[in-house]
Amino acid sequence: MSLTARTATRLAGPLLLLTAAALLLPFGWRAIALLVDCVGQGNGCAIGELTADSYYFEAAWNTLWLSTLSALIGLALGLGAAIALLRVPRLESPVTLLASLGANFSGVPLAVALLLLFGAQGVVTATMQAAGLAPWIDLQGLDGLLLAYVCFQAPLATLLLIAPVKMLDGSLQDAAATLGAGPVLYWRRVGLPLMLPSLVEVFGLLFANAAAAFATPFALSGTAAHVLAVRIASLVSGDIFAQPELSALLALVLFVMLALVIGLTRWLAARLRKGRA
Repeated sequence: MSLTARTATRLAGPLLLLTAAALLLPFGWRAIALLVDCVGQGNGCAIGELTADSYYFEAAWNTLWLSTLSALIGLALGLGAAIALLRVPRLESPVTLLASLGANFSGVPLAVALLLLFGAQGVVTATMQAAGLAPWIDLQGLDGLLLAYVCFQAPLATLLLIAPVKMLDGSLQDAAATLGAGPVLYWRRVGLPLMLPSLVEVFGLLFANAAAAFATPFALSGTAAHVLAVRIASLVSGDIFAQPELSALLALVLFVMLALVIGLTRWLAARLRKGRA
């Protein structure tokens, strides 16, 4: 018995509705509560605290540029790995296995591995100091977070791009070679334009993966990691006292950021596919 798309949608309808309710209702409830609270308190509400100084805006900006840059670097590395597998297809199975492990190697294990390599007493740091060189990275800073994000972004991008690269029509490359175009020219003029919708969608997923990351920055820097996910958690637990209203507002800011980026990338990918058709 074949399962049509309409039947599959009907069967998945209850689960989709439950998932949408679980995701959207808490945000809607907190948004309404925050607005009501601000109408009653004026500048004393969470929105007033958010706009009082640039501290939380800096966290939002750090989240934005770290997620964007790590997604772009991961996309470039993953695309290179996926293209390289076309030349050596026998390596696809081990590379896929290693990429699967790398994509899930985040949080405390990744932080420990980076500290053992690049920490104050790490192997690489000690070797550089013995050679009279200064350490090139500070794991407690934003450049350390960028390195950590790339460590799990690049394997995830590889996994997501292997299938789109393999779906490219091989006869196009043969035709380009017949016309005298080398591999670089083929990918620049034919391959990458055809893959652009997939690249845009993968970028959106990588951005969301980095922006919502909590375990990795917290394991590396604790509450000193100045990104939205850590700020939200620190406001809930409270280093001095808890501020659940401000935490909920920052969660709404993060939700809006993710919704805008994912929605924009999906819309742009759909437009690119429509224009190519």
